[in-house]
Amino acid sequence: MYSGATYHLGIIPDGNRRWATMHGLHASEGHRRGAKKMELMVNWAVNHDDIRELTVYGLSEENFKRNANELNWLYDIYYDGLTKLLKSKEMHKNKVKVNLISTNPRKVPGNITEVCRELKHETKFYGNKVLNILIGYTGQSEILKSVRSPMNRIKNLFFGLNEQDIANSLGVKSSCDFVIRTGEEEAAREAKSGFLLWQSAYSEYYHMEKFWPEIETADLEKAWEYFLHTRRMKGL
Repeated sequence: MYSGATYHLGIIPDGNRRWATMHGLHASEGHRRGAKKMELMVNWAVNHDDIRELTVYGLSEENFKRNANELNWLYDIYYDGLTKLLKSKEMHKNKVKVNLISTNPRKVPGNITEVCRELKHETKFYGNKVLNILIGYTGQSEILKSVRSPMNRIKNLFFGLNEQDIANSLGVKSSCDFVIRTGEEEAAREAKSGFLLWQSAYSEYYHMEKFWPEIETADLEKAWEYFLHTRRMKGL
């Protein structure tokens, strides 16, 4: 179903490790399966007429505190996935601009930074769609960095800041319309985990009671139909 409007979709893919534990597998296998599902989801989104922008949560700043071995598995999986994305016919066919957004880039491994730099270069003239990949990101830090940016410091000193000034200096600049989170917690939990805290102020939230490695295209379609039929009041 094509609504005629276009939207910004956010994804919090939760549950890779718990899925692996449930199936008696090593945690790394959960992350590998999760990466395959991310590829499925990205392809679904970039081919969807209603979706103009997609933001996916790869790794939070807090995740840097995880076990070093697990982080190394994750980094290898991210590198392989990003390298595959660089060669993706779907991304080039749909002219998808790719951004890596990190609020703590010093902790992101160099090979991941480099392949993301290549992605940005290869897609810099695209504009039909936007894919934001958050690695080493937390919304609180993004807001603080915006407020503390040189331009905003000067403007605040002489004129004061408004919402648009802060939004213009964020890594992800557009408002997020719809956020999907997976995981077998109670739907009422609605944990944001530092995801797009400024941009999701008026987002609709949808909780999929599945672990991320279990999602299928039908689940995404069901979530999207829910969003299209939900009245979005924006606080009014």
